[in-house]
Amino acid sequence: MAETTIQRSFAAGELAPALHARADVEKYLSGLKTCRNFLVRREGGVSNRAGFRFVSGCKDNVAGKRLFPYVSSVAGQGLAIEVGIGYMRFYQNGALINVSAVAAYSGVTNYVPGDLVVELGVNYYCIAATVGNAPPNGAFWYALTGTIYEIPTPYAAAPTGWVQSGNVITITTPATAPRELVFSSLTRWVLRAVTTVPSITAPGGTGGVAGTVGTRNYAYVVTAAKTDTYEESLASTPIAVLLCTEPTTAAPNVITWAAVTGAAEYYVYCDPYENGTFGFVGTATGLLAFNDIGFVPDFNVTPPIGRALFATTDDFPSTAAYFQQRRWFANTNDEPDVIWGSRVGFHSNFGIASPLQDDDAVTFSIAGNNHNPVRHMVATKSGLIPMTDAGEWTVTGGGGPKSPITPSSIDAEQETYVGISATVPPVIIGNAILYAQARGSIVRELKFNQEVEGLGGRDLTIYASHLFEGKASTAIAFQQVPDSLVWMALDDGSLVALTYIPEQEVWGWHRHDSQGGLFESLTVVPEAKEDALYAIVARTIGGNTVRYVERLATRVIRPAFPNTDSFFVDSGLTYNGAPATVMSGLTHLDGQLVAVIADGVRIFDGIAATATPAQITQFTVAAGSITLSAAASIVHIGLAITAQIQTLDMDVQGTNVRDKKKRVASVALLIERSSRVFQAGPTTSDLRTYDQQSYEPTSTQHTGIVSMTLSSSFEETGSVIVQQTNGLPITILGILPNVDLGG
Repeated sequence: MAETTIQRSFAAGELAPALHARADVEKYLSGLKTCRNFLVRREGGVSNRAGFRFVSGCKDNVAGKRLFPYVSSVAGQGLAIEVGIGYMRFYQNGALINVSAVAAYSGVTNYVPGDLVVELGVNYYCIAATVGNAPPNGAFWYALTGTIYEIPTPYAAAPTGWVQSGNVITITTPATAPRELVFSSLTRWVLRAVTTVPSITAPGGTGGVAGTVGTRNYAYVVTAAKTDTYEESLASTPIAVLLCTEPTTAAPNVITWAAVTGAAEYYVYCDPYENGTFGFVGTATGLLAFNDIGFVPDFNVTPPIGRALFATTDDFPSTAAYFQQRRWFANTNDEPDVIWGSRVGFHSNFGIASPLQDDDAVTFSIAGNNHNPVRHMVATKSGLIPMTDAGEWTVTGGGGPKSPITPSSIDAEQETYVGISATVPPVIIGNAILYAQARGSIVRELKFNQEVEGLGGRDLTIYASHLFEGKASTAIAFQQVPDSLVWMALDDGSLVALTYIPEQEVWGWHRHDSQGGLFESLTVVPEAKEDALYAIVARTIGGNTVRYVERLATRVIRPAFPNTDSFFVDSGLTYNGAPATVMSGLTHLDGQLVAVIADGVRIFDGIAATATPAQITQFTVAAGSITLSAAASIVHIGLAITAQIQTLDMDVQGTNVRDKKKRVASVALLIERSSRVFQAGPTTSDLRTYDQQSYEPTSTQHTGIVSMTLSSSFEETGSVIVQQTNGLPITILGILPNVDLGG
């Protein structure tokens, strides 16, 4: 007698074949045998993923380019940045940033880096300050391609480190000195070298006059304090006051200097003993002179000692972070296990004093039992987390978590002994760090563990190890809204995602593929009401490898706009206008067979194996266009997506169900806001299309139960496949197979 069972959740995602006998594992109840191009939703259901919308071809088709994020101070206005050999391009809301209304070049204007001009119809970006050097002089100007906004860079390969604080992005790579990418507006970005000395210059024009002639020799230095921040400059050249007596109120030594632009006040240091050590003697505010009346120098407060770091080959750091108001750098070729921290509050000042002060710059090594090159650093509540080849560490002040790190108070503790991938930065999700383990085939979670009173981790790929076997991660990005997804590109070009909600113990993997597409880089930026996933996808078009920037379309389908919002094709575009039959602008898909959804109705599914010769002719893009048989107003065109889930073999712990023959005679799906165009069956060779009734239009969304009989026979598994190839939405909240058990 047939019985109906129900699977109420798919939160465990796709489980590895090695677990297909583990009905004793809790995740078996909510797992799937296949979860392809379906997203595991935070509530436990699954939805076929939206398509990747074509944004633009990359500047060139050279491999190795990457995408990085910029998070704007304006909520929901992030940018994706394409970094290739020698250039950066910028994307927002699914479009390239372009320039407009550029001012004409003027021979009398003082141009500075970041300025734009137009000369003889060509737009130029200023790369060095100049007056009177007209474009196309390559020493001062960089030509743009048409109106596409772009800036030049010194990078011959993608950077290894990228960290943002405010409107400044710190970029690191062992082949190039560290730089800052500074945002001023959408069409004004400046890439500048990182300096490690004070931003205010030392006073010049110094002089000194003795109060009274004698036999003593005094020396002085003066520093300047910057307005607002009171950052202190390096010391001036020593000022010698020779053959004098000890100064007094009546006969002071008088020290003078020239004004420093941007200085709020000046500090004076004295060496009265000719031992080369200067101690603080006083402050001059609003004056360019100081009277030493015999002040006793404070040798606990001495002038800053500047350090010009990261200036030579093999001295360039690979990673950076911000923590406790310091900017940190780590891992040069010469010193891979060394970490440098700036002065407190001054991210570009790595000066120290003698004796050392608590707010001085910090330098230390990760000293462990193994070699510990610092690959990435993460700032957390627990401390600064350096992640190395040999394990993960926590660095705090000597007082433990939340205590300040100072030159005399550093506590570095190794937390785990796993190691991290050198090329894939981790992501932060709540109080957890997710990262690709060294060699890249395992994804781990790292967060505070009460049992060990420190950081502990677990393997998040253990239930889906088959998705990573023989592969390594190349990129990782976290899309918090709407479904808390961790996206990963693998070195074979495949794309996987993890639905990750740790507070609910939800973590389930799903895999994604795009017809003829290899995913090479990913980034996520906040846009509008959700986070946007951008990808660099390598595709073969016309026999050539091309590289496109594509953006995952939103999966949110507004009830009043199902035709507009239902975008389920890859590398696709949308026509939205007056009814038309000729669809152009598809040059990026020349020679490709495309799927077409017009006004909410599938016109052609884009599947070559089931297409007629006439359909192949009509729906293969030629000269950038196709022609429809009937005019339509809203048309989505792109590469077909096959979305498929398959339930696990029917099994219940403690019963003999597994060894019985099963026949799934029918199946009911509990769907939400979905089209009723899908296929189902026990195997891929026995799929049957849902028999849609005339009163069930595809252009409306249905919530409820849909049932269908299946073409089936008794077999061992009792699993059900649901497939969607029609470019329309489907969300499955539960599957109810009706099963006959045999002997």
